[in-house]
Amino acid sequence: MKIKINESRLKQIIAEEMSAMQDKQYLDHPDHEGQMARRQLEQIVEYAHELAGMLDDNTQLEGWVQSKITLAKDYISKVKHYLQDELEMASGGCGDPMPVAVDNAEVFEIDDETEYLMES
Repeated sequence: MKIKINESRLKQIIAEEMSAMQDKQYLDHPDHEGQMARRQLEQIVEYAHELAGMLDDNTQLEGWVQSKITLAKDYISKVKHYLQDELEMASGGCGDPMPVAVDNAEVFEIDDETEYLMES
């Protein structure tokens, strides 16, 4: 399904989504997401230690393997910085916060006269 959307409607949608994200009521209900995330992070730590033990400085990795390691590091880094900055959580000994690089793909400009097609 295709819909046409102009700049002002796109800005309105973005503002609504950002407002909803800032509304932290979803954090008020009890769930087990924290417990689940903690177990997943502990598993990541275990796997990372095992992988680090398998490699030495001269190990040659296929491109897709190196890419997965880079993505995993990037994802974990972004979550850590989000929790530090947005939720003002303590780093738990991870050290000083480091600046997060912003992908150029996340930044865009909108021409007011242009209509955009969104597919769903």
